[in-house]
Amino acid sequence: RNTVDTLTTTRNLRNIGVEVYFVEDNIWTLDGDGELRLSLMATLAQEESRKVSEWVKAGQHVSREKGTLYGSGNILGYDRVGDTYVLNPQQAETVRMIYDMYLYEGMGTGKIATRLTELGRLNASGVNKWAHGVVSRGLNNQTYMGIMAYGKSYNNNYLDQKRINNHDKSSYICVEGDFPPIVTPEEWYRAQEIKAGRVKESFS
Repeated sequence: RNTVDTLTTTRNLRNIGVEVYFVEDNIWTLDGDGELRLSLMATLAQEESRKVSEWVKAGQHVSREKGTLYGSGNILGYDRVGDTYVLNPQQAETVRMIYDMYLYEGMGTGKIATRLTELGRLNASGVNKWAHGVVSRGLNNQTYMGIMAYGKSYNNNYLDQKRINNHDKSSYICVEGDFPPIVTPEEWYRAQEIKAGRVKESFS
């Protein structure tokens, strides 16, 4: 579905004496007009791929506005039930502990991870295994204040389809979920302020 890649590959093969036959389109690359016909078919296929990509994006936009959940896994604090989340009491208590230790006890993510391990708390996979990165992602997750955030990653383009993490939180699409929050918006935003302040201090 990439015209340039198609022609480059078939030319490289032709240069070493290898002919390619495209069955559906009945194209032999060593024929006199083979490359011309291949170029036309590849261009049409690439355009079709672009249109499909646009349709998918439009569908995603509509589903995001409705607060549709993507994926099938659970996150710490909730169980996925149908098209929504329901509180998992024991895990929700762990999430609450993370925020309490970070906001009110002044603990960093590494110390929180150590403390959760010492307390025998289980992560979303049901294992007593914690790391500062897991705790940090939990503090960043808008889901805990009852908000679905979309656009955390995106495809670089419709040809490569390479997934790229989006670090620009201001570009996220945020929709209120139909599930109960675990922390208040004030607590979640306060956690972001504390984190930003600590990052700034580390570079000063």
